[in-house]
Amino acid sequence: MITDIDSALDALGSPTRRRIISRLAAGPLDVGEVAAGLPVGRTAVSMHLRVLKDAGLVADRAAGNRRLYHLEPDALRQLRDHLEWYWERSLQSYQRAAEARAREQGMTAEQEVVVAKSVRVKAPLAIAFEVFADQQWWPVDTHHLAGLSGSEVILEPFPGGRWYERAADGTETDWGTVLVWQPPYRLLLTWQVTPRWTYDHDPARCAEIEVTFTPEGPHATRVDYIHRHLERYGPQAERMRRILEEKGGGPLACFAKHLAARQPADSARSPAHQETS
Repeated sequence: MITDIDSALDALGSPTRRRIISRLAAGPLDVGEVAAGLPVGRTAVSMHLRVLKDAGLVADRAAGNRRLYHLEPDALRQLRDHLEWYWERSLQSYQRAAEARAREQGMTAEQEVVVAKSVRVKAPLAIAFEVFADQQWWPVDTHHLAGLSGSEVILEPFPGGRWYERAADGTETDWGTVLVWQPPYRLLLTWQVTPRWTYDHDPARCAEIEVTFTPEGPHATRVDYIHRHLERYGPQAERMRRILEEKGGGPLACFAKHLAARQPADSARSPAHQETS
């Protein structure tokens, strides 16, 4: 279930509700136990609990003649992932500023080589992430590492998960590993592909792919697809950059096309088609 982040943040805007969340972190409590020691009465606490329930942060269950309230871990995880996305962006901004200052002061700082592609799709954030992650759209007939094109591409949905292609006979060829899995905002994958287009077991010698999903209103999402750390290819870095600059947008275009084709099936949820940039 996707949590409404705005509602969750609004619910936590109250100091009293934050204290209630803190108390429930220790375990399930009934209204009286939650209210004990708070500067508001049970009636007010019940109203605060209703706001937290409506935001998806708290749930309740019957326990004899009492109702026990408890935190919803999945909702809190999604809220944490949302805030971590901004934290990661701030760290990246800090890194860029530090590198710029180092260059101004004549220090040596390795220049990161990247190729960035983006697409804007008319689909809600959660759907855009879900469709991207299932990898059914990947053009495996043209973008593959095995000698013969595979039949499917699989991205395991957790940090440390594999990213690989599978042939019709069941043979599997690795592409990389999931470094960061932050639905519905961000993916970071190792791209363990050598300049000879074979798999490299050492991720330190290869690049990374970062995919970020930015909502642009309730029914549109910007997807940024960035090949990072191409400088790790050493003398072959410029060659790889040129290849990816020319052809690296192909998979992203296929993703947008696949998402648009789902529009009839998803019409009850949201329209979906792409606007490339």
